[in-house]
Amino acid sequence: MNATTTDTKPQTAVTAPAAAQRDADDRINRIPGYRAFEATANLPEDQMLAIRWLHGHYWDSGKSLGEIGKLIGYDGGNVSKLFHGKYEGDLDAVVKSINRYRKLTEERASVNRAPYIETQLYREIEEACQMALTYQKIVHIYGESQVGKTAALTHYAEKHNHGETIMVKVPAGGSMIAFCTAMATQLRMNPATKLAHLQPNIIRSITSRNLVLIDEAHRIFQARSYSGQTMKTADFIRDMQEDTGCGLVLCGTNVFREQMRDKGWEQYLKQFTRRPVMRKQLPDIPQRADLNAFARHYGMAPASGDAFLLQRAVVREHGLGVWLTTLTAASRAATRQGKPMTWEHVLKAHAFFQSLEKSKPDDEEEKA
Repeated sequence: MNATTTDTKPQTAVTAPAAAQRDADDRINRIPGYRAFEATANLPEDQMLAIRWLHGHYWDSGKSLGEIGKLIGYDGGNVSKLFHGKYEGDLDAVVKSINRYRKLTEERASVNRAPYIETQLYREIEEACQMALTYQKIVHIYGESQVGKTAALTHYAEKHNHGETIMVKVPAGGSMIAFCTAMATQLRMNPATKLAHLQPNIIRSITSRNLVLIDEAHRIFQARSYSGQTMKTADFIRDMQEDTGCGLVLCGTNVFREQMRDKGWEQYLKQFTRRPVMRKQLPDIPQRADLNAFARHYGMAPASGDAFLLQRAVVREHGLGVWLTTLTAASRAATRQGKPMTWEHVLKAHAFFQSLEKSKPDDEEEKA
């Protein structure tokens, strides 16, 4: 069914230049996330989630209302009415069209996306996130750099991307304006809005059904100052959680754990340190079971001998990211050769990366 002909009155013909100008205006004057959020707040869940997803796709893709309308079989005017809560047609029919388009979009996106391997570390982070959401409380997650925290949080957010999960990374410096700008971007509102308007608009975009994931939480205190200015971001995050009843996960390096124990901030941080329903300390290096899971993904048995020694050295000295890059390079080499991937491919991939680290002058001296 084409709802353009059944749900709307006949449209006045629009010339090509006029349509192009309207699309250009749409891209500049974007409908912010909190408008769609408030417009759908009292709808049945299936309708609410579909329309909010469509708004997120509209915002993130940069497409105009007209272009989004064509993708679901409706005109841009009706899409605008959906986002403002003024649509008077058959919402169930719209939702079916949105969900068909969403399924196609997600299938296409998955074609070129590398699969995420759900390790034990991921399951522990997922459990912590679910606890924060269920109990509407704060959870702290601590761990060394390059153990897989950000990748796990990102996967969780994508896996639960049906209206409940909001993930934001604290920008370097951790200032109030930088944090609110990052939040505004995730909530699909104009990040250039003045701070006095951003803060209430952020809070009005979140409810108790949301889980907010804040990565790089140690940056909140990056200024290392005991002044009131330093604590503004922390205060806003605390107010956001209190006012909305959302679940909140603060994830950072072990520096964040030490910051929360800082004696100089002890009195000030009591409301943060007493509120968490869980404090999750992650292992400093990936566990053997997780590393074995990566090997299985590439069709290999757990590492042994030289491969085991290499695996242990890389994850200890450089972290999980470098190890996964090595495995990916080895897999590509095996694919080019038309052979199953083996640990020999991994050893050669690592040797190749090491050769790239050698400086050109040293190489020339050796040749001389």
